[in-house]
Amino acid sequence: MTAWVTGIVAAGVTLALLTGVTRGFDTASLPILAGIVALGALAIAVARRAGTGTVGPGRCDGCGGLISPNAPVCKHCGAATAP
Repeated sequence: MTAWVTGIVAAGVTLALLTGVTRGFDTASLPILAGIVALGALAIAVARRAGTGTVGPGRCDGCGGLISPNAPVCKHCGAATAP
């Protein structure tokens, strides 16, 4: 997903730069370009963050129930979980 977002942002910034070069930059277009770059950087940061740190539930060795990976004991059967 990060590659797609990066490609879309790069295409958008390139299009904005080409439009600015062909039509000429004025005092309003430079802040707009800066805003486009800032939003693009934010989109890339969010896409990178979304792909990391994904943690799924664990399984209890005793009963096979779904539990939190950080749970000290199973909420279903009370068995101690592996650290």
